[in-house]
Amino acid sequence: MGSPPKTLQEIAEDIKRDIGNKVKYVALRPADTEFPDVPLVNLTTLEERELCVAITTCGLCIIGHSHDSLDGLAHVTRDYIRDIADSSRPRNHVKLSQQVSIASAVYDEDIVQYYETIYSLLDDVSPMYREAFCSELSDKLLLLQRSQEQNMNTRA
Repeated sequence: MGSPPKTLQEIAEDIKRDIGNKVKYVALRPADTEFPDVPLVNLTTLEERELCVAITTCGLCIIGHSHDSLDGLAHVTRDYIRDIADSSRPRNHVKLSQQVSIASAVYDEDIVQYYETIYSLLDDVSPMYREAFCSELSDKLLLLQRSQEQNMNTRA
């Protein structure tokens, strides 16, 4: 049997660990007192763009364009409150089947842009992240190719 789904707080900690070398700064922010179950992450992209990101059951969402900015939290929590009202799903766990909107980064009363992963969020907002990711992937593939070539040579 598989392990239980991760909580939103565990996902936040994984995000910090996973992207640390692909951004200039990343830190978990203390939760807002009104919505303590919504983990928040402050990050600075390689382009020096500061963001505050909320992690919800709907996905990840930019709620502010500076560290500790909660400007968009009201939009996100509207979805959060609607989600926890649905008692058929376990609270505090990500719904991977949730439809995500990638329409606009501008706050709109009816549109909140959610990302399924931190990687898709960074890919959208940070061209230098995309370059770093592609470079790292390319380096790993070259190492794999060399390793396979060495294994072939030692067998021959």
